[in-house]
Amino acid sequence: MRRLTIALALAAAAPVAPVAAQSWEPPPGCEGFLTVQQRGCMLSNHYTCEEDPDGDQWRVDFTEQGPVFASRINYETEWVESLGLVTRTRTVLGDDPEDPASLTTLLEEGIDTYDFTTVTNEEEVTHYAGADVLTGETVNIDGHELAVITYQTEVEGPEGVSRQEGTNYVDIENRMFLPGTTAMRNEDGTMGPERDNTPMKIIEPGEPGFFASSPIYDCGVQDISWEDAGQ
Repeated sequence: MRRLTIALALAAAAPVAPVAAQSWEPPPGCEGFLTVQQRGCMLSNHYTCEEDPDGDQWRVDFTEQGPVFASRINYETEWVESLGLVTRTRTVLGDDPEDPASLTTLLEEGIDTYDFTTVTNEEEVTHYAGADVLTGETVNIDGHELAVITYQTEVEGPEGVSRQEGTNYVDIENRMFLPGTTAMRNEDGTMGPERDNTPMKIIEPGEPGFFASSPIYDCGVQDISWEDAGQ
């Protein structure tokens, strides 16, 4: 895993190339399987690595400035490891989760609760507790049927307690969550500003824009196409 950490940190330090030349390669021994263009000027490249346990998968998030975040999940979509590629932080799942996240439970029962901790840089502990709930609705993006979920999460960390609510999507075929909308609930019960990273385009190997490194939605350019971007 040390090899992947170093490779991703180096990727974060690489300068951003001109748009027409932008592409990204996963670390050696890894293979990409999906690219997701999202609202909020965000792009995610998803890949698996032969050295990881079966069912594990990685994603790297890109903004206009380049790669900013990477994370690894397991077959049940538990948060195994994440890397802040700008802050140079590493976060891992804490030992013995009280209630491990389980995609299988969510799909079978329509709701999955979770209660676990993460540890950042081997010292900073954050506690997460909440639930994912299937709404029964689905959306279809580029031939991928995504199940819609709502979630509520209470986060307790060094800076205090916060409550997050929003909507996400489940790619059942690839056993992963895709982001949607999220907002913080204030102490008075009102909701803060909403962040929207809803998936807009899902790209498979061999298709234009696969493993690009430039987000295209909500980045200050309206109605841009892959041809316009030189992909």
